Amino acid sequence: MNYQEQLKELKKSDMRDDVEVKFVPGKHEDGWLSDDTRTELQNMFAHNPMFQNMDHKQDKPAKAPKISIQAFRDGMGAKHKNVAKHELIIDNTILNGSVTCRTYVREDLKDQVLPAMIYVHGGAFYGGSMMAVDDIARAFADFGPYRVFNLEYSLAPEHPFPTALLECYNNLKYLHDHATMLKLDPNKFYMSGDSAGGNLTATTAYLDHVIFKTNFLTRIVLYYPDVTEVRDQKKELADTSSYTFKEMGKELTAMADFFSSDELAGNLYRNGHAPEEHLISILNADHLEEMPPTEVIVGEFDPLRGQGEAFNKKLRDSNVETHYIRYNGMSHAFLDSLGYYPQAEDSIEEAVKFLNK
Repeated sequence: MNYQEQLKELKKSDMRDDVEVKFVPGKHEDGWLSDDTRTELQNMFAHNPMFQNMDHKQDKPAKAPKISIQAFRDGMGAKHKNVAKHELIIDNTILNGSVTCRTYVREDLKDQVLPAMIYVHGGAFYGGSMMAVDDIARAFADFGPYRVFNLEYSLAPEHPFPTALLECYNNLKYLHDHATMLKLDPNKFYMSGDSAGGNLTATTAYLDHVIFKTNFLTRIVLYYPDVTEVRDQKKELADTSSYTFKEMGKELTAMADFFSSDELAGNLYRNGHAPEEHLISILNADHLEEMPPTEVIVGEFDPLRGQGEAFNKKLRDSNVETHYIRYNGMSHAFLDSLGYYPQAEDSIEEAVKFLNK
């Protein structure tokens, strides 16, 4: 199947209780990798400095190689394409006097009042950039349609917790306070992020709804969010014993173990703060019943799948409106491959559907 045929096939889904499962196009059961994911993982195991020394034959994963933070940063990201179908106006600006931001709006809607979307990139708190998610932001601006604000927040270890979180919240507040000037609908403020960006999105919403009770955010979407830095919890939620593997089971299990045992990102970000801190490990936070409606999107073989499932369940049990989607055959950071992985484009369409309710 070509890209468009696969995209059409992804409109189908299998509902299992509170989980919407989207199969690999052409497959009708769990456990299969998509062709693109299989190739990506094989290449990652062979060439990415974070994973190339991972020993698949041992019960315990090998430790991360000792390389520089910049080398880790350079190894992040994936090829992506612009899937927006309308002409966009894109500008670089400084928000609130301190944070670099790239803004997006459809040219034909530039004078209209639109919902606001703040996008927060991933990268383990110490990597990533607004340019790495540029095409993701373009898609949200086009599909929403929204005025999108793609944040270039400060990275650890140079700027550890709570710098990035406070930047996200302060910029949310700035945008809401200036909604009229910026042609934003103050009743439709959305936020989304992937991986570490999912953490920052959820914790910003927690500041907004639980701590400060400003209630700026209407809805949020979390892509494979990192919701705990507690070691035992990470290990428990990375357990793949209940998963179905039709191929590469040992490798995928080892990768999940590797993610759960690697503490580099957490240590750099926390900078001495306890991993149990609620604004770091939001899975353990109190008063989650006050959170805004939340959609969680994960991949079947994502090492953070268990964390996403656990957070979605905790929100649902707290009577928060939730929607949970699992893309079969996908691993971590599949959204980065927008334009190459049809699941990435479909997931943005699903996010827009949830946000626009």
